[in-house]
Amino acid sequence: MPKLADTLVEGTVARWLKEPGEPVRKGEALVEIETEKVNSELESPIDGVLADVLVKAGETVDVGTLIARIQEPSGAPAKLPLATEKEGPPAAGPQGLSLMRRRIAERMQQARATIAQGACVREVEVGVGADPSLSPTAHFVKALAEAAEVDRVGIAVEIADGLLVPVVRGARQLTLEEISAQVRDLAVRAREGSLRPDEVVGAEFTVTNVGAVGTLMAFPLVPPGQPGILAPGVIHDGRCYLTLCYDRSALNDFQADRLLARIQDQLSTPR
Repeated sequence: MPKLADTLVEGTVARWLKEPGEPVRKGEALVEIETEKVNSELESPIDGVLADVLVKAGETVDVGTLIARIQEPSGAPAKLPLATEKEGPPAAGPQGLSLMRRRIAERMQQARATIAQGACVREVEVGVGADPSLSPTAHFVKALAEAAEVDRVGIAVEIADGLLVPVVRGARQLTLEEISAQVRDLAVRAREGSLRPDEVVGAEFTVTNVGAVGTLMAFPLVPPGQPGILAPGVIHDGRCYLTLCYDRSALNDFQADRLLARIQDQLSTPR
């Protein structure tokens, strides 16, 4: 089982694309792997014959577990790791839930059980809408990056089977136009299922733009391993409710309120 992300500890074999005894060529799609981050179609590392399938479709195993053996043309068994090729569609798991849906539920339970959740809200003015070519989310990503002094900001993207959080990297150094282009590109590829595993790891903070679907205000759970999550509500007449949910072990109430105030200042600063 390959390690497709730095925090990945297990994966599920969704579907074998070859049967034992069938020839395979280097670079040919061999098996679909489903994880909590992305779903990947893995390729054969060599030419040969698929000799043994050791993990059946539907089984979940730890990273590093041998899942198959490929016989080289010489007859010697090869035990090479499979390389990532591209992401495929999610497969259904027990009770009709995909691995992604189950992992989201597990992470939310973990967040509730292990994180002392706090929240603060401000009504803020935002300069969104002046340039319709810019993604509204880009303004919040930039303001958060500057105020919190972070460079890797996750953006929550709802997809058909759950939620993905691809990461905008270098946010403090990027212009609004560059962040907007990244946000739109990551969102499109998240819904197409074509994100790379390294594009959904490493977020230092997350933005979930609940206002994009008309929500006035929301209190999302803080993702494990992050100090907080920013939730802008729907923008009306240049104003919106901006919620900062935070881990009280990382930020006390005063620090969180000051951070939200700095984000507010950044939003009102012309760029």
